[in-house]
Amino acid sequence: MIARRALIAVLLAVATPTAVPAAEPAPLTQARAVKLVAREVDLAQRGRMAEAERAVTRRLAATRSGRERADLTEAFAIGLYAAAPAFDHPMTARAQAWFERAVDAYTEALQRDDPEIATALVRRAEVERAVHAEAPADWIDGAYRQAYRIRSARLGPESLVTLSTLIPMAELMVLPSRARGDGTAVEAAASMLRQAIEGAGQSDAPAAARLRIDAFDAMQRLQLLYGAASATPNPRISGATIQPCRDRIRADALVFTGNQDALEMLATRFLRAKLDLAPCGSALVFELAPGVDPAPVLGLLTDIASGKIRGLYMGLAESPTSAR
Repeated sequence: MIARRALIAVLLAVATPTAVPAAEPAPLTQARAVKLVAREVDLAQRGRMAEAERAVTRRLAATRSGRERADLTEAFAIGLYAAAPAFDHPMTARAQAWFERAVDAYTEALQRDDPEIATALVRRAEVERAVHAEAPADWIDGAYRQAYRIRSARLGPESLVTLSTLIPMAELMVLPSRARGDGTAVEAAASMLRQAIEGAGQSDAPAAARLRIDAFDAMQRLQLLYGAASATPNPRISGATIQPCRDRIRADALVFTGNQDALEMLATRFLRAKLDLAPCGSALVFELAPGVDPAPVLGLLTDIASGKIRGLYMGLAESPTSAR
């Protein structure tokens, strides 16, 4: 389950260009959303949901601007969701209903390809994924695709915001409830993640490194789920055990196996990036411990995961209970 704090940060991220012309309304930020509906959310928290919704409805009726009505609707959805103490709390269900209304409100108020519509679609879809992580509703597939099309057309396919949309699209595609072991779906998802990693690598923006790490983490999870059993050659995972050092290596460590020349090349690249590879029998191990930033070698790791480097294979360390 996605951590609530992390998810709220995703939901409230500004998904429009940083520079907004003075003639256009400012994007809906976290601070603005919280301030906009503080009183109504307080009522909901005190168990007076019907009264809170009536208050917001009256404000909507008194608001002439369609964009302002959409922002108010979205702000109330964000406020309810952030204040809900649990996913199964009634406030969460009401928040989901208001997120749906917000998509309709932005669609009515703005041009069809406005990035704010894409943001509203993604926010609603991310909440659905958080609440029903294993089997989210079918509509979110179309929501992410529509958001990606809008962002690609308006912000460009190389935009970090556009690339960030590929990560949840890929994660959704390979859910066991959807992929059902289909190797073609797994490889399509891996291709999306490689596109996000490589695209972010072309940007010097501060958010680019974080995006690459997020995409790389998603690639690791994909490998853990499907790598060894995938019918396609990518993504590749060795499945090798590391019994000689099992007791001192984390379960999420990366394990590299292959021919000696390829392993020596890998060790040299990591050394140049000032990152440590630990020998373990005939394998090399890279531990993604807290504080370790793999950004300098993400391009290399992506090439290995996709099978582009001959004679070198990457997998995750097996847990002690699964080691043979």
